[in-house]
Amino acid sequence: MRRTLVALLLALALPASAQHAHDHEAKHGGLVKESAGQVYELVVTASTITVWVTDEGNKPVGTAGAAAALTLIDSGSRVEVPLVPSGENRLVATGAYTVRKGMSALLQVTVGGREIARLRYTLK
Repeated sequence: MRRTLVALLLALALPASAQHAHDHEAKHGGLVKESAGQVYELVVTASTITVWVTDEGNKPVGTAGAAAALTLIDSGSRVEVPLVPSGENRLVATGAYTVRKGMSALLQVTVGGREIARLRYTLK
């Protein structure tokens, strides 16, 4: 009984972030951020930008009907790149992009015209 009470008190004392343990490791070598229960992994190359979307349990989240834009920010210049759904849980853009370590990338995802995520990444 005493152990149960101690365990309960310790669990209540832990911050919510410590209790919220999920596997948010990059599955595709990208940068990972979470917003509203969804995980967004961003991979940027000179020719392709891809965002994989999963839930907190690492299950794919469909991107059909979603729209996204990635703004690449470097030394005062900004380039906005629209991304389109591709495959089960991806948003993709292809083209020629200037990419360098330390650049900022601002991802905005909408569904039905309503913003569901706005995330800032720093490219590595």
